[in-house]
Amino acid sequence: MKSRILKLIFCVSALFLVSCEEIEEEIPIDLTEVFIAHAGGKINGYTYTNSLEALNLSYSMGCKLFELDIRETSDGVFVGAHDWTSFKNISGYQGEKNDDPLSEQEFLTLRIHSAFTPINMTAINAWFAEHEDAILVTDKINEPKRFAEQFLFKNRLIMELFSWKAVEEALKIGVIPMPSENLVMWTSNVEQIMDSLNIKHIAVSRRVLEGNEVFFKRLKNNGVKTYVFHLNFDAGKDEKYVFENELHLITGMYADDLSILNSKKSKKRRYY
Repeated sequence: MKSRILKLIFCVSALFLVSCEEIEEEIPIDLTEVFIAHAGGKINGYTYTNSLEALNLSYSMGCKLFELDIRETSDGVFVGAHDWTSFKNISGYQGEKNDDPLSEQEFLTLRIHSAFTPINMTAINAWFAEHEDAILVTDKINEPKRFAEQFLFKNRLIMELFSWKAVEEALKIGVIPMPSENLVMWTSNVEQIMDSLNIKHIAVSRRVLEGNEVFFKRLKNNGVKTYVFHLNFDAGKDEKYVFENELHLITGMYADDLSILNSKKSKKRRYY
């Protein structure tokens, strides 16, 4: 009798230990929600091209969210470029390499890294018309109304914005705003403001995650989608690192390298 009781105690203890230990299993993740193709995505080793070819490559890899840096030409047309100085440097422009905007015609005559096609609003609209499941995420521009008047697919537009005035303007015209780090991290009572405006997307540097884990976990639990930039700015902190170590705090990332999209599942740790 005594041996049977001891055996029962042993079995119960073993079950308890198994249930408490860390169990790793494969849980499907919607990878199309995790990755935003940063400036169109990396192509042939080049980043920040904002080019037609980069969009095509990223889409072929399964990406559905596409960030473009938006700048305005000297004649008032929105185009894809991170800034005018860098665009002139990578496009073979023969004039002075400063931040003065080019005209739309000048912009379109150039080739990025002698290989890639720059895109104006006509090309952007044509591309998103052809790719009906693609969503545009903008950066740099802080004028929702003006941009939405030129972009034809307002229902597939998320705009990273840099003032609460611009956020409210976006909401009024039916554009999804994504408040940037300068608003999220430097506004008192930001959670109450976001809740009152029903903000569901934000963009921050991945560098601010450390020390603010409780804040970002709370946002995630409340349905806010946090996307991080500044990948590859610190040694070892690349797309793979963020994917494997920081998705418990955030929804996704502005990614140059989209190779993880080739995976069907990822391993996440679950505790029982």
